[in-house]
Amino acid sequence: MDQDPESAARASLRRSLAFYLALLLTDALVVYYIAASGTTGGAYVTLSVVGLVGLLLAYQVLLHVRDLGAPLAEAEGVILRKWSRADLVIAMQSYYITVGRTVYRVKPEDYIYLNEQMYVKIVHFPNTLTVVTVHEAPG
Repeated sequence: MDQDPESAARASLRRSLAFYLALLLTDALVVYYIAASGTTGGAYVTLSVVGLVGLLLAYQVLLHVRDLGAPLAEAEGVILRKWSRADLVIAMQSYYITVGRTVYRVKPEDYIYLNEQMYVKIVHFPNTLTVVTVHEAPG
């Protein structure tokens, strides 16, 4: 039995949150280890880079946490661009569309039915822009 699109999207959101949280905790442990072992010379550069990555991960965690309880948002517009790419060099093919000035990542089964210059309605989470549904809209 298939889940409704919102439940599936919320489950995906929770999985992504767990992934980013695990990366953030790993990053925090590395920062702690570097700081506790006494930073000298090149260690400051490493600490700065790892700390900056940690801030970016913390921001992603914050966005995902905010979306867990947030109501869904809607957007409408013309698809200006459609493309796909591998997110991890050779793995994890992802599919994207640009509507207005916003980039949305869509599921492969939605991607094949979408075309550039198509007017669409997108239901998504407001902070992470995780797409729940996308379909052609009259307009």
